[in-house]
Amino acid sequence: MYFELKQELFDRLREICMETRRAEESMSVTRMLTRLMDLEGLPMHCPYHHFIVPAALLTQSAVFEKRDVSELSAWLDLAEERAKTVPAGFCGECGTCGSAVGVGMFLSIYTGATPKSVENWQQANEITGICLQKIAAYPGPRCCKRTSFLAVNEGVPYLNEKLGLEFTIETDPSCTYHNRNAECLEGECPFYEGGEAMRDTGRAIIVEAEKMPKKDPAKICKCMNEPVKLESKKGTLFWVKQTGDAVKKGDVVCEGEVEKKTVEFLAPCDGVLTQQCVGDGEVFTAGDILGYVRPCGSELP
Repeated sequence: MYFELKQELFDRLREICMETRRAEESMSVTRMLTRLMDLEGLPMHCPYHHFIVPAALLTQSAVFEKRDVSELSAWLDLAEERAKTVPAGFCGECGTCGSAVGVGMFLSIYTGATPKSVENWQQANEITGICLQKIAAYPGPRCCKRTSFLAVNEGVPYLNEKLGLEFTIETDPSCTYHNRNAECLEGECPFYEGGEAMRDTGRAIIVEAEKMPKKDPAKICKCMNEPVKLESKKGTLFWVKQTGDAVKKGDVVCEGEVEKKTVEFLAPCDGVLTQQCVGDGEVFTAGDILGYVRPCGSELP
């Protein structure tokens, strides 16, 4: 699966880590994760999480041990370099989630492990396996937020025991991202909590990084069988449904025109379209929330 990475986002994530170290802000690894995942413009699911997991752990270990800022910077250089080698979709296509790899990556960088190391080579592989087992206890589809929380929660006790660290975690953080995830497991996710925000707004209609164009019989072109990459393009939105309309899961609620191609956006659940965040004729791009569908009946949290 191809995903175009933006260096600007890596740079901004690094700066959050460096600012945290300079301010000597000690916090739970869970909170550090969310601080990074809350970065404006960061997609809901993306391979940046392969960097976020080790970056959160490296930053808090640097704070805990009062490591020099330059040492954290060097660690983050390694984490970014290695994270970029773990492609998007690695979890489903190769059976190894990048969040678990990220914990193993942290241990490798922190201990200086190499392919020829003995004990720390073993530990880096062992902790990755431990995290993968925990992640695999839940069904798909993937959620980069869920797997990051699971990997850290499972990995931290091991890291504290083996490396003498004193990381803390929040064992049951309430996810604040589910409204952006059209594929959220909801009640099957250990971090899901609907709350009042879910009642008031509902499930978000999110612009994915890429979408297949709507088939047009009048256009016989191989490009119609290739995904439109919205990470690097902008489109113009047109609503098919209006606020207050009842919709079924999978209904087309709005369409977008991108470089003379049409892409469709579907209702994430049965319910009512409660809000249009992007108006008719307005521009959208990957990661934007177009509107919300409030679940009805038994689907209410």
